[in-house]
Amino acid sequence: HVQQALDNKEHRVNRVQDGVMQSFINGTTLMETDGGVVGQVNALSVLSTSNHQFGMPNRITATTSYGKGEVLDIERKVELGGSIHSKGVFILTAYLSSLFGNEKSIPLKTYLAFEQSYGGVDGDSASMAEFCSIISAFSEKPIRQDIAITGSMNQFGEAQPIGGVNEKIEGFYQVCKIKGLQPNQGVIIPQSNIQNLMLNSEVTQAIEKGTFTIWAVKHVSESIELLMGSPAELESGEGIYNVIRSKLTS
Repeated sequence: HVQQALDNKEHRVNRVQDGVMQSFINGTTLMETDGGVVGQVNALSVLSTSNHQFGMPNRITATTSYGKGEVLDIERKVELGGSIHSKGVFILTAYLSSLFGNEKSIPLKTYLAFEQSYGGVDGDSASMAEFCSIISAFSEKPIRQDIAITGSMNQFGEAQPIGGVNEKIEGFYQVCKIKGLQPNQGVIIPQSNIQNLMLNSEVTQAIEKGTFTIWAVKHVSESIELLMGSPAELESGEGIYNVIRSKLTS
């Protein structure tokens, strides 16, 4: 009876959510939940109405051209990005510079965007996703589209907790259902958010059956390995970061 009451409440207040999910059904919101794409990652956000909040995935893309190492935040440029989001972009840019710009400037300019975003963007919970999309664009290695990621990061690449983790996971699961569930789909979250998990019964059952996965990470390099299938950096001098360093110096 408790579950029925919760389901009825959800049905009364989720009209906006139904409209958003319909855009994934009819294809007006572009989203891939399988395969791999260079410079493209599925991030997660939370939308709120007066009496309901829900999660939905957002496509973030990064492209590069010849430049001086700057990261151009398109959302900020057109005044759709809030100050906290801009702070997150500056922080990931600082970490990017510490990895690849110690000896000389990075000879690339990066363009970073939330695709099909027509309202304001704020918060730093997409900074790990944005960083991974840039690493993919630099290395020209594809990112898995069957995994979504949420989490902020500091100037040392450490994963920091974010809000709305349950809604974000459930939102990506719903889109995976719409696009077709695959056994390797899941969400990357900061390890510090494990204590906040209280997922609905459908997602919990999918996790128990092994058809949906949650990966908890302490550092953004762990996310890169999950999303791109190769370690970020190894003691032997191999890994995606060294692929990038070779490309930048060639």
